[in-house]
This record gives sequence, structure tokens and C-alpha cells, in this order.
Amino acid sequence: MEAKVYIIILNYKGWKDTIECLESVLKLNNPIFQIIVIDNSPTLESIENIEGWANGKDVLEITTFFPKIIYPIIPKPIDYRIISEEESKKHFFEEQLLLIRANDNLGFSAGNNIGLNYALKRNDFDYCWLLNNDTVVEKDSLRNQIQYLKNHSTSKIGILGSKLLCYFDPDKIQAIGGSFNSNLFVSKQIGEGLKADTKKDAFKSIDYVIGASMLVSKAFLKEVGTLSEDYFLYYEELDWAYRCKEKGWKMDWCPQSIIYHKEGGTIGTSSNPRKRSFISEINVFKSRKTFFKKFFKNSYMFWVSSLLIIINRVRRFQFKLAFNFFKILIAKR
Repeated sequence: MEAKVYIIILNYKGWKDTIECLESVLKLNNPIFQIIVIDNSPTLESIENIEGWANGKDVLEITTFFPKIIYPIIPKPIDYRIISEEESKKHFFEEQLLLIRANDNLGFSAGNNIGLNYALKRNDFDYCWLLNNDTVVEKDSLRNQIQYLKNHSTSKIGILGSKLLCYFDPDKIQAIGGSFNSNLFVSKQIGEGLKADTKKDAFKSIDYVIGASMLVSKAFLKEVGTLSEDYFLYYEELDWAYRCKEKGWKMDWCPQSIIYHKEGGTIGTSSNPRKRSFISEINVFKSRKTFFKKFFKNSYMFWVSSLLIIINRVRRFQFKLAFNFFKILIAKR
């Protein structure tokens, strides 16, 4: 019997990326129970264009680095429905594609939780796959994850990641997971820049799964809960990882699940601090403090490392950023 999977995709003003992602998702060789796209964009532009695509309107000639995955385009129209966030809390829907219009943009966790809570209310699934909208997936990426979990059924894996390859340079790994330094309170991606065919045994264990692709089971969600909405962006994966460990679950990644990820198209996210946008940097620093207060509280090294980060920004002549970091650091919340 095939596993029932909800695929949850969060869209924020990125409808072109979302349509490219959906075309690859619809070609998966694993049966899909339902695709849920949550749109928390400030206008109706994304919903209208995704609806046009679903109806077969020529709203976009998909430009892609992966024509062998995206083309030929899936025949349209496809079975879809557009609903409000309130409707998702009250009713169930059977269409293949569910477009949920969020009330507000409350961040990565809150947006994805709309889809997770809908799935939990239905209680009729085996897994939920959280997938970034700026990704393209290989057709066997989901099937390989499910098989990996079956092969490691005694390991109690709570969150399973994929091998993320650089969308614009697919011969290189973007990340296979993340590591966290609990002395300096900084995280980094594991595997970045290595060759795509690097074997799994070349890597150490991961501290958290990268949010671009996270497969979780119903049992995990019921015991650990959904993503924490204490964060607007960043550190939500690490928060989930710590709660995962507290309940005796583990994290892992599937080397046969290949995902091509653009990274940071919306707000300038990057694993390299020098390439992050101002908004991205601010959100990282805010979330870092939130995470510290939630899980460590009494570690003086957080304050020392935070001051070192601020001094480093001054050294780079990023005075506005350093000033804002300092305000965040001394704020009561």
C-alpha cells in the first residue's frame, strides 16, 4: 500500500518559482495524496497566476535550468481549489491541488503550519513533505525518501532531509544538513561546495535538516508538534531539531533524494553572511536570540559571541547593521 503524503509549499511573491516547482512535483513517480500551496503574498498576483497555470492559460513560458524535468508540461487543467485560511480550518477538500490564501504573512513557520494543521485535522496521511517553492525535484526524490525510512524503520527518524544541490550549479552540493555550534551559537550548512556525487559516509551526522526539504511523519507531528511560530524566519529548523531530540526522535537525510534549490530568491537568504540582504541579516540575528532564550538561557557565551558579531560588522563598515544588532541584543524580548 502506497504511503499517503501531503506536499506543502509556501509561496511569497514567487509564483514563477512555485509553478516551476509544481511542474516537477506533478511528475513524481510516487502517488501524491494532495499538494497544498499556502500563499502569504500581500497581493493576489501569485494566486491569480498559479490559478491561470492550473487552468492551462499561457501565463508563463517556464524558463528552467532543468528542461528534462520540467518538460513536457503536465496537461491542463488540473484539479484544484482556492480556499481561505479559515476554510482550511473548517472543511476538507479532495482536489489534487489546494491553494490556501493566508490571512497574513507571519513567516515561514506560520505559513507552513497552515498546511500541517490541515493535514493533522484530516488525520488521513502518513507523511507531510515541506518543500521550498524555489526548488525543482527529481521524479524519484519522494519515493526514495519513503523507502529510506522503511529501510531505517528502527531508527525513529523524525525529520528526513534531501541532498540539496545548487540549482544554478547542479554539480555542487548546496547542503545535506546543518551543524550548530552551541558555544558561539552559530549554524552552518554541511557539504556546501562539495561535488554532487560525494558519498554519504564522507559526512558527519547533521544537527538539523535544512528547511528547503523536510519530510515528517504523522507520528512525529503528533508527539513533537508543528513548527514553532516564535520565529519569523530562520532557526525554526533548529528549534524543531531540538524538540525532536528531546522526544527521542532522530534526524537524517536521504542521499538518493535529489533536490535543486535556488536559495534566497525572496529576501536575499544565503549561507554566506557577506551575501545576505539587510532584512535577512536582521532576521537571522533576531531568531538567534529567540533560540538562545528558549533553549540555553544561562550561557554567557551567547552574549560574548553576539558582541563579536557586532564588532565584526563594524569592522566591515556595516554600521547600520551593527547598530540594529545592538538594539536587538539589549531589547527585553
